[in-house]
Amino acid sequence: MEKDISLLKETTLFENFSEEKIKKVLSICGKVSFSENAVIMREGEVGDTMYVILKGTVEVVKTLVLEGMDMDEDEKVRNKVFTKLTAETHPVFGEISLLEESKRTATIKALTDCTFYEIKKDDFLRLAEEDCELGYQIVLNIARVVCSRLRKADEDVIKLSTVLSIVLKES
Repeated sequence: MEKDISLLKETTLFENFSEEKIKKVLSICGKVSFSENAVIMREGEVGDTMYVILKGTVEVVKTLVLEGMDMDEDEKVRNKVFTKLTAETHPVFGEISLLEESKRTATIKALTDCTFYEIKKDDFLRLAEEDCELGYQIVLNIARVVCSRLRKADEDVIKLSTVLSIVLKES
């Protein structure tokens, strides 16, 4: 139990939480494992689960073309690996699904055998209702994670727009 508590304190969502609060979070966590090359979640599917990486490495893959566009059907051309997440800092993914029912924004694939804590939306909402302060703190931290990712996405869009402008000028 102590190892699990210290592990969750290393994640962005639960850093600076008291041991009591971490134990409450652990009460709704399930451990799940995926083998190498398994798809953990698929872009476009509706999800209701967030994951915390305990062991292993995953890649985050996004489709580069809009649905319905007639583009090269080669998966390597259509999809781009945006990042890799490792267990070193115990990052989270799927956090948006705790707040709303929406489609997954990326495909997550296991590059190695992986183990995760899994938190389901219904369990999270029940916990947040029972302990509003804890629920508020988790939602605030989810918002911080989402804001950080949004800032990075904005920077990437600016870089891509700049490159596209340069290419079009030279054409």
